[in-house]
Amino acid sequence: MSKSYLYINAFFLSLFVFFSSCQNDTYLEPELTPKKYSYIIPNRISFDFSQQSKNSSSIIPYNNGLILRNISDSDISGEFIVLAFNKNEKNYHNLSFIERGDILSLSKNESQADIQMEQTNLLFSDNNVIASILNFNDAISDHKLNGFYKGELNIYNDGNEFLKSLTCTGYIDYQGKFMFFVEDDDEDDIVVLQGNINTGNMISGKILKRDGTNLSPIVNITSDLLNLNGTNLSGKVSITEESNKRILQFNLTHQN
Repeated sequence: MSKSYLYINAFFLSLFVFFSSCQNDTYLEPELTPKKYSYIIPNRISFDFSQQSKNSSSIIPYNNGLILRNISDSDISGEFIVLAFNKNEKNYHNLSFIERGDILSLSKNESQADIQMEQTNLLFSDNNVIASILNFNDAISDHKLNGFYKGELNIYNDGNEFLKSLTCTGYIDYQGKFMFFVEDDDEDDIVVLQGNINTGNMISGKILKRDGTNLSPIVNITSDLLNLNGTNLSGKVSITEESNKRILQFNLTHQN
């Protein structure tokens, strides 16, 4: 065997060893440790989220799970809601998913089995997740308007002339805290309604624009407060942007 032949074999062998070493140096084991995030309603319930990606080189999407844990001193049951967003501006355009479900009867310190939710490409935080309880199956303490709603917001000018109708989705929780999201892509001003409703159905809240900034406070029209008749939520409020006053008429349907 000639020396030149040996030199050629040695050269290619050294290249093989070199590239194999490089591949071993850059290889990363899959990242299988779940990411954790919890949202707690003090002395009532804990929402414990777990997000897991299949490997470190492809972290999108996350597989999302939820465990509900009773942290109160008594049994609880009811209905929960989770909304996840693709960005920090919480509006319908950025909505990733809505998850609703029943809370089974949970004893003190008991947890409900892992609830599998839709996949997302975001890591959960206080900035992009809303978790709440719609009701605790308590007719005395739950807000009487609690629930998940879909329908329309009809917009009128100050002279009661109809301007437009906006498709709307949202919820009122067990305490009367509410968020309603306008679904229309071409609407940039009246995009989110949020605030609280007291036991007399008086609203304290505001309207947010698409970028999350304030458009106007919500003003009650005391002659036509929010009212739930069967499954229909109706009532009127007013908003004023500079000198532009408008009337918002609720026409929403409670969803089972």
